[in-house]
Amino acid sequence: MQKKKIGIYILGFFLLFFLSLFGYFIWKRYHYAVTDAVFVQADRLVYVSFPKINGKLIKLYKKEGDWIKEGEILAELEPFDYEKRVTQLEESVKEVSSQRASLFDSKRKLEREIILKIEQIQKQLESLQAKKRAQIAKLEAIKARLDLVRKDRLRLENLYKEGLISQQSLEAKETEEKELNHQLEAEKELLNSIERDIKALEKTRTLLENEIFTVKSLASQIEALKYKEKALLKQKEEALLYYEYTKLKSPITGVIAKKFHSEGDVIAPGEPIYVVVDPESFYILVLLEETKLKGIKKGAYARIRLDAYPGKVWEGEVEEILPASAATFALVPRDISAGEFTKLAQRIPVKIKITKGDRGLLKVGLGGEVEIKRVR
Repeated sequence: MQKKKIGIYILGFFLLFFLSLFGYFIWKRYHYAVTDAVFVQADRLVYVSFPKINGKLIKLYKKEGDWIKEGEILAELEPFDYEKRVTQLEESVKEVSSQRASLFDSKRKLEREIILKIEQIQKQLESLQAKKRAQIAKLEAIKARLDLVRKDRLRLENLYKEGLISQQSLEAKETEEKELNHQLEAEKELLNSIERDIKALEKTRTLLENEIFTVKSLASQIEALKYKEKALLKQKEEALLYYEYTKLKSPITGVIAKKFHSEGDVIAPGEPIYVVVDPESFYILVLLEETKLKGIKKGAYARIRLDAYPGKVWEGEVEEILPASAATFALVPRDISAGEFTKLAQRIPVKIKITKGDRGLLKVGLGGEVEIKRVR
């Protein structure tokens, strides 16, 4: 009888225990949405590669699990060809710059010489023009005097024929006329000489003025070299950029999650070398069944357990409920056009921000279980 009572007590205890468990299960499912479709993800997970260039991988500075800072050098390609290109362009820029400077000096010197010579010629021309005017005035005066002397000679000839004057008086007037004629011819020759000098100077000035075209030609050459230098500088800037690309730098601060290559490999442009993940960007992606969405709202409390770390708990809150089911973006979507399909509960992606827990333990892709408290 005693054993029977004990058996009833034990049976009652277990019945009560299982009823309590069942009640807790029902209570838990009412207040929490529970699922094991849980994955650790990261907003900032970057595949790091050499942009635009290829070559031999000569150095890897980091290994998987290493912490790195933004801008830190991770790897390096053989830089010889790119470095050589930069050196060649630098020499070309120097050569063109030197040519342009030399032509500029020649142009400036030629301009100065032309201006000085033209100014000198202009002064000489002004002086000769003044001499010419003075000479013309002198000739006019001699002609006027000669005209009077000629008239006097004609008058004296008539008087001599009439015997009113002596032959000596007539000859003196004739001598005076001859001297004036000689003087007139000499002064005319002097005038012609001045005019020849003026013409020579004007011709020289014309030649100097034509030198302006040489200056313009030099200016055109200088301008062409300026554009050439500018184009070379742009090429040099691009070559320097490509040379900088031989050093692979981290775009973010984080941890090396994966290394794809070894030293000595030949790398193509854009081929991943590392994957870098920012631990601060870890979040939990939950694929929650549509039947469990009731009461799940932004800001709802969540408790996360991961299979990799039994006994460890992370806390968080719902940051976002995505507006489309996971099946919407499947690579091979279901064809329901014929109306034949099996009804399945769709899963809605829910993003949970981690607010408490050791982020250093998290790895992208880890799975586990989540409990999200429903908001009533």
